[in-house]
Amino acid sequence: MKINIVLLINLTLLWVNFIDYTDGVIIPKLKRSSMKSARQFISDSDDIFIPYQGERFTVFDWNLYKLIANKYRGNVLISPVSLKLALVLLFEGAQDQTAYELAGALQLPANEWNVRDKFSPILRSLQPISDEYTLNIGTRIYLNNSLSIRQSYASIVKAYYNTDIVSSNFTDARTTANNVNGWVRNLTNGNIEKMIDDEETTIKDSMMLVMNVLYFKGLWNGNKFTADRSKFNKFYQSPNTHVDINYMTSVGNYYFLESPELDAKILRLPYVGRKFAMNIILPRTVDGLDTLINKVNPFILARHALLLQRLPAEVMIPIFKFDVTNHLEPILRDLGIRDIFDNTATLTKIIKTKRGQNLMVSDIIQKAGIEVNENGTTAFAATEVNIGNKVADQTFYADHPFIFYIEDETMGTILYMGRVINPLEGSGNREISENIPEHSSVLQMQSPNGI
Repeated sequence: MKINIVLLINLTLLWVNFIDYTDGVIIPKLKRSSMKSARQFISDSDDIFIPYQGERFTVFDWNLYKLIANKYRGNVLISPVSLKLALVLLFEGAQDQTAYELAGALQLPANEWNVRDKFSPILRSLQPISDEYTLNIGTRIYLNNSLSIRQSYASIVKAYYNTDIVSSNFTDARTTANNVNGWVRNLTNGNIEKMIDDEETTIKDSMMLVMNVLYFKGLWNGNKFTADRSKFNKFYQSPNTHVDINYMTSVGNYYFLESPELDAKILRLPYVGRKFAMNIILPRTVDGLDTLINKVNPFILARHALLLQRLPAEVMIPIFKFDVTNHLEPILRDLGIRDIFDNTATLTKIIKTKRGQNLMVSDIIQKAGIEVNENGTTAFAATEVNIGNKVADQTFYADHPFIFYIEDETMGTILYMGRVINPLEGSGNREISENIPEHSSVLQMQSPNGI
């Protein structure tokens, strides 16, 4: 009988909704309690960037990203921290070779207590502490009520990973799916209406669903991108291919770097709250993305963060929105995580089983979506502004494929990372299929010997 552990990993929605007008300046619509801080953010003079210089936990992130980027076509989006939070729950239930492979790929300490010490500050940092942004994170294990969880495992995942275990009657697939979707809908503020259905995930044949949801919504700091600066221009997918798209534009002070080592420019775009920022790495040439992906690594980026300079810059960033579904089993196998997918998997610390019974993972799927804009589509066609005559020391025109990642700057944690090949790919409700192999984030586990 299959034991499906479904990791429904994340949705990202990032947008700036400029609605209120005060003294001729557009101010992001915030709660009244935040209006004072919103006025302060009209000026970008308070954006002081202090790079995180502690131990980083992002080698796995970039290894994962490179494999996905090299394997799949089109736009890419993943949430490495969300995947790691799901995989570490398996690590806590693993032994022998299974635990060894998970620890090696994730670069975890050998001692379980040190693993918990590594994740605890990350989880604390992801708890919302400000109404200037929205950050919701939740992890749950839905367990078929025919199984018995090991109490030691339940205590560990609750105490150290804030993971709830919910017993459910999986033979009533519709009720289980409704409960799961209701929880996800609440965490994502209604932006994900339906994550699973009773037929798609074969709940009736499942024993366990492991779910992690991460939702982030942020406003750009400094109020730099406004509707009257939007413009329509070409985005070059290759030297000979382009699409016409909407851009958000600005002239202001930005942390910026030209990197001869990467043959690229790096731009930091902070969000309100002085905690999160989007970093964009733009290759110098239109066709330089593949070379950049092979060059970039967390050690280079950590060095470059110390070299960023705050300079007047003219910035042009595509407005984009897309959704992807990544089936991660082949990628994780390439990273050295193999045993969990085979009959040899040793995950005996999770549930009580009879002699000869075993658990194994049959699939890991991550669903993710992102929206980056400055004030909605209706304003884009209203005004086209040529900012070419503005005075700035630097220019950053993201008019060809680039890498981006969203970082918790207080911990160096990467929430999301991806690449944009075509800003129009996945616009509206179109589902992207080019980015995925044929399988949707769902981690499915089965027992080869039955339960």
